[in-house]
Formats: sequence, structure tokens, C-alpha cells
Amino acid sequence: MKDNINYHVQKTRQYWHIDGLAELVAGGIFLFLGAYFFALSALPPNSLLNTLLQAGFALIFIGSLLLGKRLVTAFKARLTFPRTGFVAYRPPTNRSRWISAGLAFIMAALVVALIARSPASFAWLPAITGLIVGGAWLIFASRLGLPRFFLLAIVSLAFGIGLSLTGLGDILGLAIYYALMGLTLLLSGGLTLRSYLKQAPAPREEPDES
Repeated sequence: MKDNINYHVQKTRQYWHIDGLAELVAGGIFLFLGAYFFALSALPPNSLLNTLLQAGFALIFIGSLLLGKRLVTAFKARLTFPRTGFVAYRPPTNRSRWISAGLAFIMAALVVALIARSPASFAWLPAITGLIVGGAWLIFASRLGLPRFFLLAIVSLAFGIGLSLTGLGDILGLAIYYALMGLTLLLSGGLTLRSYLKQAPAPREEPDES
């Protein structure tokens, strides 16, 4: 009985990712972050614009996440819900929010500690980022049972470690990592959306009998 319930819960969670729209939006965010880090690498370190960009990173990052969530919902309302229906998900509890915030803080603290311990650790920022992002995809894959998320986790780790080993540096390495990962997400989301649209064509509009 419990296994049957877990199966249906997993299927319900999978439905949010059935169309690939979340990956497409995430890919756009990653490309935007890639452009952000590329701008940082191209600007003089002590320039005013470079300083402003660095100071505004938290705002840019959080803003892109909030905008991305709204975009996914808007796209689903236009493409997915008319085809295969709407599913209302239970909002996250305060406990889950605190746990997520705590994990994010711990990971950030580990990164800061690693960098502070050795300046050479900056060169491993792409690998660390690839590990964190890959870990997130691995968690999603385990919870949702979607094989393509396992592949995204492997690709993220491979990109991060590979770029760190090339010696491109921290900022430029991050720019290329986010760009490559963004393109990968666009490819994954695009293929998933294409398959979904083939399996779930748009409903026909009923003729007006009046």
C-alpha cells in the first residue's frame, strides 16, 4: 500500500517536469549567469561597473530565480494545462524552507572556507559549482525518478571539473560553465517539450453553435 502511494506521489511530482519547460527556463537563467560572469571577466577588476556587478550578484541571482518561477507557471498555463490538466501542488512548509536555507548556507560556508584557506582554490570554483549544481540535479533525479536528471548531474560535474583542470581561471571558468550548462538545459528541455507536444496535441476548439 505504501509503495503504491509513493508511486503516485512520484508520478505527480514528475508531471511538473513532463514538458521540459522548467529546464528551458533554467537554461535561460544559466545563460544569463554565463553572460554575467563573462562581463566580470572582461571588465577591469577595479572598475566601477565591475564593482557594481559584484555587489549586485545576490539581487541578480534571486531576481532571476523569482522571474524564472513566474515564467514557468505562465508557460505551463499556456501550453501544458490546456493539454493535460492542472495539478495543484502543496506549498512547501516552513520547515522545508528552513532546511533548504540551512543547506544552502552550509554549502556557501564550505566554499568560502575552501577559498580562504588557499587562494589557489579560486581555480576550482567551476568544479565546486559543478558539484553543487550536479548534487541538486541528483537529488531531483532521486526524488522524481527521471533518468535525464541523472545525466544532467553527470554533465554538470564533468563541465565543472574539466573547466577547472584547463586553468582558465575562476570567473572565466564560471562563465563558460554556466554557458555550457545553459545550452545543455535548453537541449534537454527542448527535446522533452518536443516529445510532450507530440504526445499531447492542443485540444480542438469547439465550434460556436450560437
